[in-house]
Amino acid sequence: MSSIRSATPDVSALPEKQVHLLDPDGAYPPGPDWFTRVVEPFRKDVGHPEYPCHFGRQALRRRELFVTAVEDRDLRPLADALAAFLDYARPTPQRRQVLAAFFQPEPDVDHAGYDQLFWSTLQYLHDHDTVGWPDVFPTSSNDPAWEFCFDGTAMFIFAAAPSHQLRASRNLGDCMIMLFQPRNVFAGIEGGTPAGIAGRRRVRDRLVKWDEAELHPSMGSYGDPSNFEWRQYFIPDDGSDMHGACPLHIRKED
Repeated sequence: MSSIRSATPDVSALPEKQVHLLDPDGAYPPGPDWFTRVVEPFRKDVGHPEYPCHFGRQALRRRELFVTAVEDRDLRPLADALAAFLDYARPTPQRRQVLAAFFQPEPDVDHAGYDQLFWSTLQYLHDHDTVGWPDVFPTSSNDPAWEFCFDGTAMFIFAAAPSHQLRASRNLGDCMIMLFQPRNVFAGIEGGTPAGIAGRRRVRDRLVKWDEAELHPSMGSYGDPSNFEWRQYFIPDDGSDMHGACPLHIRKED
């Protein structure tokens, strides 16, 4: 393992009240009581040796996983935190850094409610993005090359929610969590590459043991003409589709 990957990163450039490096060894990030409470099951699951997403497990172990809190559905701090994280991560693309946003737990929210919260959050981020959509990424979600972009950075995003009962791999505690993964984290492990094929096979083999539901039919590899990334962001607990078209409305630049 290279020293870049194993060394503790210098996080002094990050806003200390918004974005925190998640310590894999037990220290809690600062924040409200609910935040420190929901971080522990997340860290336990993602750090489990058999957790299906070994990319996430490696990010935690290599100190490349960062966290932030979203209180009372106030999304302005999230937009600021995400922009700060991306600005911090951009100069070191060789690190596979990820941001996990924890939403304050709410009682009696069903799967459709979390779905609505997820897409309304992405819409807010897009509507308040001060950087234009990158020219190299299409704005149409019907294009297989589409990916959500913010602060000039394309990223794969997925949600874990308490309403995922059959898909335990997407239930990481009693709150919704959004994982923001800049596309550079997939460098060298893209779909079709030997490392990517082996990694995804390992993930899917472990999903069979971790989840009660079968692999959702929307799950695919970026760049595959039959794959649409947005369908993988927030998936149903069963094998159905929740949306016929992407709920996100991308503004057209003049």
